[in-house]
Amino acid sequence: MKISQIRHFQAVCRYKNVTRAAESLHITQPSVSSSIKELEEEFGVNLFHRINKRLVLTREGEFFLERSNLLLEQVDTLEAQMKDLGSGKNLIRIGVPPMIGTFLFPAMFDAFHEKYPEIKLEMVEQGSRITNKLVKSEELDLAMAIVDEAVDHELHKLDIFSTRLVFCVRAGHPLACRDSVGLQDLRQEPIILFKSDSSQNAILLSRFKSLDIEPNVLLSSSQLYTIKHFVAAGRAGAFLFQEIADMEPDIAGVPLEEPILMDICLIWKKNRHIYSDAAKFIEFTKSYNEGAK
Repeated sequence: MKISQIRHFQAVCRYKNVTRAAESLHITQPSVSSSIKELEEEFGVNLFHRINKRLVLTREGEFFLERSNLLLEQVDTLEAQMKDLGSGKNLIRIGVPPMIGTFLFPAMFDAFHEKYPEIKLEMVEQGSRITNKLVKSEELDLAMAIVDEAVDHELHKLDIFSTRLVFCVRAGHPLACRDSVGLQDLRQEPIILFKSDSSQNAILLSRFKSLDIEPNVLLSSSQLYTIKHFVAAGRAGAFLFQEIADMEPDIAGVPLEEPILMDICLIWKKNRHIYSDAAKFIEFTKSYNEGAK
């Protein structure tokens, strides 16, 4: 049994016709027919019934198709991995939510780039919920994200940093001088929330709902610059990380009476081949954490 024969078999299953299968593979019809015949002779079974010039899978053919799909998927994955290794391609696709990309990622990037200047990082800026999905679908190698309390058994996680949400207002706002603020104090306050792909959005809306409060949402945005501009202009308040508030002289971050703590983690998918470059970033993050403690 050869890989090429299995691909010929798959094409015939797809088109239910040897001629069309051969055309799709850009090979001759006799080559496809020969592959099917050789497989049937090797296994001692019929893979197809010939009915009115159409090919219909036998029970044995259905079994072989199911198993061969899994086999070729593994072959294609292995082929892509080996080509990637052979090309010497140094690239890490990493997801970074907007707030994390503002205060935490830049310093880590600089330190990593200094140690591994040959490795390029391709950053995808999305909320934690989206980056989690992209890591699971293997569209991203890694992500720095907020991880919910529930353990996700599909992902590895490495703790990086713990922070908290504060309610941010213009420096001269009446709430700016408060030691703390409760969500019940914000019933009439215009608020900007991050879009639904952010973990903090889900947590906040759940908290408001538990208090039977309908927040006065002026705007939903994923653009941190826009949110900070609205807050600094006094048009609305927003829930941001403490570190973001501390970076902005025109914004005051007021602690919440019931703190919302957030753990920022590095995540990657379990049971997936980790390329050496991504492995270096994981090990770098571990040492970066130790140095920060």
